[in-house]
Amino acid sequence: MRALWSLALAAFWLGSGWAQTLTLYTSEILADVNALVEAFRRDNPGVQVQVFRSGTGEVVAKLRAELEAGNPQPDLIWFANPEVFADLARRNLLRRVPPTVQGYPLRYAYQGGLYYEVRLLYNVVAVNTSRVSTPPQTWADLAKPAYRGLLAMPDPNFSGAALITVGTLAQRLGFAFFERLKANGLAIEQSNPVLQQKLARGEYGLAITTDFGVRQEIAKGAPLAALYPRDGGILVPTPMAVTAWSKNPELASRFLRFLLSPQAQALFAERGYYPVMPGAPKPKGAPEQVLALGGVTADEGTLRRFSELFGLRR
Repeated sequence: MRALWSLALAAFWLGSGWAQTLTLYTSEILADVNALVEAFRRDNPGVQVQVFRSGTGEVVAKLRAELEAGNPQPDLIWFANPEVFADLARRNLLRRVPPTVQGYPLRYAYQGGLYYEVRLLYNVVAVNTSRVSTPPQTWADLAKPAYRGLLAMPDPNFSGAALITVGTLAQRLGFAFFERLKANGLAIEQSNPVLQQKLARGEYGLAITTDFGVRQEIAKGAPLAALYPRDGGILVPTPMAVTAWSKNPELASRFLRFLLSPQAQALFAERGYYPVMPGAPKPKGAPEQVLALGGVTADEGTLRRFSELFGLRR
């Protein structure tokens, strides 16, 4: 009876135009976002979630254009550029959501709950095992002649994860590392999904890319492996925040907290991500523990040098 009443109430809200609506701007994989949205809507009948999804660069550009026009739209933002979140926090444009979920690691509730990690992902070296029999062991190994013409990565102007990889490796190995990769034939694809599909088809032998995406391709039968280099996988911050201008801040906060629930954390693991909550199941085939390098976003000068080196449009 309760289920029937919930369905009837949802139909009434929708038919009357009273449905509560959230708008989410994100760089996350759309199929993964949709799975989470549908799980949230099952627990919140009558709620609609409108999603704008693109690469981090395009999401940030859209958000900045709306802010400059004085008409920002999203209730929630979720993408891989922590510096943008820090800037919005300085301008008092994020709503504080108190970190009240029991057991949540407080180091991921940035600035006391202005923005949150809701799951963890790493940039790794993905290997097509049918093309590469002796994989690299460290990030520096990628510049070895044995891997000439085999390696690709996404465009950091489009991919936030790639932007963080460029910043992290430039800081640790120097920008000359990318010059060596260029000389060794490093190719640039627009996005992680495009790159991972080409890697799965054997167009490349190696890729600098996201670990969860590699696991998703492996689940489809691709001959891939996710290699966490000995010097560490690059932890890619991809925070979520409720915006200060949100028309439905309480509902938006509920969605954020839902992503930390056992149900949502299990969904993340099923789709190849490391959950952020302790005790949640790990993704199938993933190491129990990962040596993590803290991700550093490439600054404007480093991104400009990288783009000029590889002839990328900005």
